[in-house]
Amino acid sequence: EIVAFDEEESRGGKHASAPKGGDFELDQEVEEWKTFRQLPVATQGIFQNTFAKLKDAGKTEVTILVLGKNGAGKSSTINQLLGERKQKTNPYGVSTADKPSVISRSLDDFILTFIDTPGLVLGDRIHEGALSTIVEAAQERLIDVFFYVDRLDLYGISSLDRQVYSAVSRVLGAEVWSNTLVVLTHGDFDPPKHVTYPDFVSQRVAAIRQSIHRCAPRQSRQSRVPAECPPAVVVENSSKCPRNWSGERVLPDQSAVLPALLRAMVGICLDRAPYEYTPKGKSPDGRHKWLIPLVFLAQVALKRFAFDWAVKQWDPSRGDEWGPTHDAFKDEKYISKMKEAKKEYRRRKKQQQQQQKQETPQDAE
Repeated sequence: EIVAFDEEESRGGKHASAPKGGDFELDQEVEEWKTFRQLPVATQGIFQNTFAKLKDAGKTEVTILVLGKNGAGKSSTINQLLGERKQKTNPYGVSTADKPSVISRSLDDFILTFIDTPGLVLGDRIHEGALSTIVEAAQERLIDVFFYVDRLDLYGISSLDRQVYSAVSRVLGAEVWSNTLVVLTHGDFDPPKHVTYPDFVSQRVAAIRQSIHRCAPRQSRQSRVPAECPPAVVVENSSKCPRNWSGERVLPDQSAVLPALLRAMVGICLDRAPYEYTPKGKSPDGRHKWLIPLVFLAQVALKRFAFDWAVKQWDPSRGDEWGPTHDAFKDEKYISKMKEAKKEYRRRKKQQQQQQKQETPQDAE
């Protein structure tokens, strides 16, 4: 029997929410992959070959963190890969969980772990709480591959999409995109007229990749996103998707869904080191802090050698243009009175000093 899960199954049903709370633990008991034999035979062979390649490279466990906007198909993609209805889905763009959940399955001494995360959008803005939980999840363990899930059947990159790319780069660092696989859901659809399906997919992937490169900060050479990253694959999670002779879901171009996804995942696992979260450089407040003393010295030099020199050339007296040195302020009567008052002050001061000298010998006697 082939187990299939429709992205639209939850319509009209009640959506149970995950328990709300504070801290969470990502450690979960690894369960045997009991539903593996329910997958199509060809799919089973693909998984077994994938795990064999990874074990030959010395990897016995792969951890995949799934992130994306609400309603993009994150949980449905996990359900299809595992062949079981483990994660609740919602096609209306409302997140079904408010904290990450972990699913670990074991097969032939190989462990496959998925970390499903809340949607990155809350209304028309970025869900900072979801970003915080993703950071906590990345701190808990090394991440081999990130699945960034989005929809294929969209015709452009919105400003909200760019905000999501920038937010992910901000909290996880631009280097996260080197370990990311873009998973485009809703792949079984008809493109616009006069556009072939492969051309539409290529245009969609190029637009997403270009936006990610523009939104990812270039803090250092190590954190720059390679030109070929992130790679992308197309999937279809609906039970109405056409299937080939072996029961695998196929796209309009007759390519099977899971083989391309698993090949791309293996490529990232073998070519890239696991992602390790480091808080250094993730805060925008710490960006280019080394420039602060240089800017301060430039300001001091500008004031001393440019501004002060210009003021001196413009006003030799270093005062206001209409200050006391101006002819309009030279009152002869006032000046003469001030001179007389100054002379009188000096005379009285001298007289007091003489009186003090005369009184001093008398006091001594």
